[in-house]
Amino acid sequence: MMAPVVAVLMLLQVDSTKQFPYPPPARPLLAFGETILINTLVNRVDAWGFQQDWARSGTRAWARNLRLGWEWDEDAFFTNMFSHPYHGALYFNSGRSNGMGYFESVPVAFFGSWSWENFGETYRPSLNDWFMTSFGGITLGEMFHRVGATIRDNNAGGGTRILREIAALPIDPIGGFNRLLRGQWSAKGPNPPEHAPADYVLRLGGGLRFAKQFIHDSSATSMGTFLLDLLYGDQVGQAYKAPFDVFNVRVLLSTYGGLNALRASGRLYGKNLNSPTGRNRHMLAVNQRYDFYKNPAQSVGGQSIEIGINSRWLIGSKGFGIRTALFGDGILLGAIDAPGTGLGDRTYDFGPGAGARWELALEKHGARFLRVFSQLEYIHAVSGASADHLVDFGGIEAAIPIARGLGLSASSTIFGRTSRYTDGRTRDAREFPEARLLLVWTKVGFGK
Repeated sequence: MMAPVVAVLMLLQVDSTKQFPYPPPARPLLAFGETILINTLVNRVDAWGFQQDWARSGTRAWARNLRLGWEWDEDAFFTNMFSHPYHGALYFNSGRSNGMGYFESVPVAFFGSWSWENFGETYRPSLNDWFMTSFGGITLGEMFHRVGATIRDNNAGGGTRILREIAALPIDPIGGFNRLLRGQWSAKGPNPPEHAPADYVLRLGGGLRFAKQFIHDSSATSMGTFLLDLLYGDQVGQAYKAPFDVFNVRVLLSTYGGLNALRASGRLYGKNLNSPTGRNRHMLAVNQRYDFYKNPAQSVGGQSIEIGINSRWLIGSKGFGIRTALFGDGILLGAIDAPGTGLGDRTYDFGPGAGARWELALEKHGARFLRVFSQLEYIHAVSGASADHLVDFGGIEAAIPIARGLGLSASSTIFGRTSRYTDGRTRDAREFPEARLLLVWTKVGFGK
């Protein structure tokens, strides 16, 4: 099945001897134009393919939307907290794939989301959609851009080259589309710095998850689970050069419930707090963070900015060390399920907040083999119930090597939440423990 696809794509390529400059020239007008094209295509597919009445917008709906302004919508949690940020990544990467930097691409994400909210639907523009699509799209988009660059290889050729381009498409479809149009799926040229990060740890794992299917169950149920964990760059060993030169992303899936967690955090700024050549290292960091958690106890997520200190203490001379992190954060906009409240058909609240997290880990050459962590977040609802929500999440993880690159990973975590309502209703308090046992493959690229 794959061979015919590769053959057709190879026929689409231009002369592979053509060279492309690096860095590529910035094309801001093309980037903004592509966001309009994305919105037009999505709107027409929804209107003609899926026969959605809300997609049949026109000049009357545009004028009404611009006149009435923002409102809070009633979309499902997954739609608002995952689908919209992923869509926003398309806008952001219209900028990145057209030679624009991180900060130059930020307005592209905001414009793409604003234009969709006002012109892509008959509904009034949604404030939470614009916020989540823009900020979430920036966070996910920059990571997708960098990961896509590591998968592609401008020095490769033949079928291997095409397969790499195809593999990067789900992560960075706009970048892949632009490369195809410009003949970069086959043309040779220099790889960007993101292609080969100096330091990284990649973990892929599968196994069993033990948890309750419903919050009131008294017994745990086993189900399949999958883990993807990527540490891109070194928080303390790598001097700050550009936004998201260091980031981490974790994805947890299960056969019951689908996407359980997606957490992504990228460094916006970093500063050494002691000598870069010191044996022990301490670095101040400002991170942009995206959170999505979903389990029977709670559905919670949001966009945050955090500031704190990452530290590392070396132990002996064989690569062992202790890592610590202590951060405080401001939640720009968070969401948490609140059954029976929300807005209309929506069963969750929106609001800003604040929180803190800490972490202690034992490592060898950058790969953590024992990790203890805790996170506490407060969300004050401004759309939905008149409520204050306190969310806590913590646990312990351990990895045991069994062969080169392979090991067993075990974790035990607990989610908790307490919601207090000002209208006198009963306080809502829940806890949700779970455990995972996985066979994990680890690839380490620290100290290259």
